[in-house]
Amino acid sequence: MRRIGITPEQEVFREQERITAWLRSGEVEFFHIRKPQFTETQLREYLSLFPTDVRERLTLHDHHHLAAEFGIGGLHLNRRNPSVAKSLADKRISASCHSIGEFAKQQAHCAYCFLSPIFDSVSKQGYTSAFAPDTLKRAFAEGLLNGKAVALGGVTHEKIPLLQEIGFSACASIGDLWALPQTMFITHHNTRYNYVDGAIAVLEGGLRFVQLRMKDATDEEVLAAAGKLRPACDRHGALLTVDDRIHLLESGLFDGVHVGKNDMPVAEAKKITGSRFLLGATCNTADDALKAVADGADYLGVGPFRFTETKQKLAPVLGLEGYENIMDTLREHNADIPLYAIGGITADDLLPLKQAGVYGVAVSGMLLNSGETEIACRKILEVFA
Repeated sequence: MRRIGITPEQEVFREQERITAWLRSGEVEFFHIRKPQFTETQLREYLSLFPTDVRERLTLHDHHHLAAEFGIGGLHLNRRNPSVAKSLADKRISASCHSIGEFAKQQAHCAYCFLSPIFDSVSKQGYTSAFAPDTLKRAFAEGLLNGKAVALGGVTHEKIPLLQEIGFSACASIGDLWALPQTMFITHHNTRYNYVDGAIAVLEGGLRFVQLRMKDATDEEVLAAAGKLRPACDRHGALLTVDDRIHLLESGLFDGVHVGKNDMPVAEAKKITGSRFLLGATCNTADDALKAVADGADYLGVGPFRFTETKQKLAPVLGLEGYENIMDTLREHNADIPLYAIGGITADDLLPLKQAGVYGVAVSGMLLNSGETEIACRKILEVFA
């Protein structure tokens, strides 16, 4: 199914680089730049950071006249901008529609139209589905909807088969696209794989989040590995973060950093990462988790789930009950943050951990020691996308 991306209203870490990677990898066909709060000056600065080869596949929601200046290929019609200047009429025009009747009126002069909300929105609370699947299916059968209709609103990977069954050939994503992948791979090495080859193997297996962890290596060795992994991650539309070495963010090779309990304090790290880089933090207790959230962490790596040979100096193991207690505490304090279970996780643990409510899992030996890395990746992705 064709996929179109939409930016969040607020900027997120390495936004232009990630959009560029998605477009170049082919994972996304077009990308809509929706920044309604941006001034013309802010949007001009934002657009200037995109390589020229991807700009034709971008679509502007506001300040349409900048399309000519930056070689932007698309313009989107909305309530703020209901029409396009004649000088820009050759651009790829799209529009937002909220009823089948509205689609019928707009589609004649558009390359495609968003029809929303198809499902309950991922990114907007209270923005609930406005269509019944049978109604949409009938509209396709009767020709009231066609290939120009792009499903928007609550679109996740799991719902693609239903959209195809209804008749959609394209969808647009905001929340699902920008959400952190639920499975993180922490680099490791064994007799079969070195750090780089192991990470590339799991990328080819479908994982989209790699943390480069090389505890005993020099900075030069870490950067050499990252120099090989960055293009591989970009090809697969994946995130690449580094463990501990926050100073290496200056290299431009990483999307973020993960700090352990014995590394730089989270609050101090946040002053460096700001909103430009992803910041993860290791936690072992509910108090650790609450402090990390307060200090600005973007996600938590919580563990160990059980004993693991891939990490020395382990804290006491948590088990399922430990995760449930920590998540209960986070909910009580209205702390909404992705929590990854880590430490000795096996394939048999995936579903119980999912049922316990963790956001995702961080794995290492489970994949590289499996003998069939691609199959092991597929088993994880069946539970944690």
